[in-house]
Parts: sequence; structure tokens; C-alpha cells
Amino acid sequence: MEKAIDFIKRSIIKPFEKKIRVFGWQKEYDYNLISSVSKYLFEDFDVIENIAPLENDNRDGRVKEKFYVTVHDTGDSDPLHNASFWSNVVKNQYWENGKYSASYQYVVGNDGIYHNIPDNEVAYHAGDTTQFDYCLYDSSVIGDKLDVELDISDDGFYMIDGKKTSILAPRAYKEKDGVVLLDRIANKNDFNSQGILCKNIDSKYYIGETYFNTTYELISNRGGNNNSIGIESCINEGSDIYYTWQKTAKLVANLLYNNNLGFDDVKQHHYFSGKNCPQTIRMSDMWNHFMDLVKCEYEAILLMKEGYCFKFIQNRNCLENGRLNKMSDDIKFSIEISKGGEKTRLDF
Repeated sequence: MEKAIDFIKRSIIKPFEKKIRVFGWQKEYDYNLISSVSKYLFEDFDVIENIAPLENDNRDGRVKEKFYVTVHDTGDSDPLHNASFWSNVVKNQYWENGKYSASYQYVVGNDGIYHNIPDNEVAYHAGDTTQFDYCLYDSSVIGDKLDVELDISDDGFYMIDGKKTSILAPRAYKEKDGVVLLDRIANKNDFNSQGILCKNIDSKYYIGETYFNTTYELISNRGGNNNSIGIESCINEGSDIYYTWQKTAKLVANLLYNNNLGFDDVKQHHYFSGKNCPQTIRMSDMWNHFMDLVKCEYEAILLMKEGYCFKFIQNRNCLENGRLNKMSDDIKFSIEISKGGEKTRLDF
């Protein structure tokens, strides 16, 4: 029981509010983000199955091994465009603007977690095409450090901690209508902000498949469409953004557990294309906090596998899942932990 008590105590956060900007293509709007009292969302993990037909053009059908979970946001501020709406758009491959060709495994909003494409299949969400799979190339550099600095040499090869590799980096090249707009050796300033895949395996460094995205003019990673599970998170006006992030974190944690993936395997859409997505969470500087939510949910999964149960007891100004509907100086609540016939209650 002690480790479950310790988990609950570590999950509690001092409630905070933060003014953020929410970015949608219809409009941007200011939003007062209010946290929960805990990084753990006291809700069951429920998924609504709404799988797109196999004959859909936006359901590829090919099965590929998964190495990542990719987080997006819809970039859609329309109050009516919730998770159910976008899930049905994928299933029907149609919306008010016409045919819809994109797809993603899940979409999350205040109204639930919807499952659109089987987890093991390819989906069209990351912007890196489906021509290239996740792949690692031997860099010919040996070492034991896990945290290394990547750069590009003057003649265009990747460098690891100042050591030149045998892997040629993508060239910064762009043309339009036959006119060359950009043509030079790339440098580290051309990396997407989440970096380039570099793994140390048996004291040898390997670099992943990369390319220069001509839309966003950044070097990005392959494996987004083919080898990741894509999640869209809703930012529609009128919704509880923090609640959506918590539900998304719960989904991400379960996908990591079920696919034997680690926290470093959670990537932003930006990682695979350079697009500023998920824009709202990126621009509000909340990505690290979001990952804290994921880690907390993951730890809860492990404890629940051991038979622990957690129950939030609503008291004052708290909803039954731990969400706050308003900030207050008088926030009180209790959490009950049980396992088998043993129970304990923590008052906060």
C-alpha cells in the first residue's frame, strides 16, 4: 500500500491557471487554462470504436510495426467540431469542405476517445509520406553517451559530438515550378525542434531516416505515417482544453504500455514534418507538463495491474475526476486507495 500512497502524493499538483492562446484555422482565441488537482485523471480508460471501412481511400490497410506515438491537435476552433465530429469525418472520409483524405488512429476530446484506424495499420497524419519506414543507419561512430549533440559537417555529413559520421544529411533544397528557391548544405539550424533520431545500441550510434521537408524547410524524421500511432486532440472553442490533454495523456500511456514503447517514443507531429503541431500545446509551452501527465498515467497503469484501485472523493470545488471547474483558495478533496480488502483514505 505504501507505494500506492507515495504515487498519489506525487501525483498531486498545486492547482494553477494560465492564460494561453488557442490556435485554430477559423480563429484564434484566448483561453484561461485551469489545471486539475492531480496529474492522474480519475476516470476509466474507455475507447469508443468507430473504425473506418477498409475500402476507404484514407485507410491504407498495410500493417507496419509501431515505434512511435504521435500527438497532434486538430487546429480546429469550431465549437461543434469535437472528437465525435472528427472521428466520423475519418470514417465517412467526408466533411463540409468535401472529401477528407487524412486519417489517424485516434481523436480525443471532452466527448471521449474515438478509435478510427487499427493501431497496427498505416495512417495519413504525419506529413512524411508512406514511402519510407522507420530505419536506423550505422553512423560508424562509437561511444557510450546517451545524450549527444548532432550537427552537420561543412561537406554535408551528420556529426555526433563533433565526430563525422558516414551518413549524408539531407540537402536544404526546394524548387517551385522549375525554379530553384533553395539549394545549400544544411546545418543544425535546419533541424526540427524535437531533433533527429539517434540511438546508441551496443556502444554504436545509429541515425534514423531523415529528409528535408520543403513546406516547412526543416529536416524531419521518417516513420510518422507508417510506424506511429497518430492521435488528434481537439481544441474546439467551448471545450475544456486541460481535460482533453489529460484524456490524451491517458490514451498515450496506454498505447505505450500496450506497444512496449518508452516516453522518448512520444513525438509531436512537428518531429515528422516541421509543422507547428500540436500548435496550442507547443505555443503555450505545456509539452513538458503534458509528458508529466503521460508518465503519471503510465505509473497508474502499472499499479492497477498489481490490483490497486483509486477513487476520487469529491469535496469542495472539485469534480469527481479531479478536474477544477474554477480556481479557489478553498480546494479540499480525498482519495481512496484499495487493494483486495485493504483500504486507505488520503485527505488533501
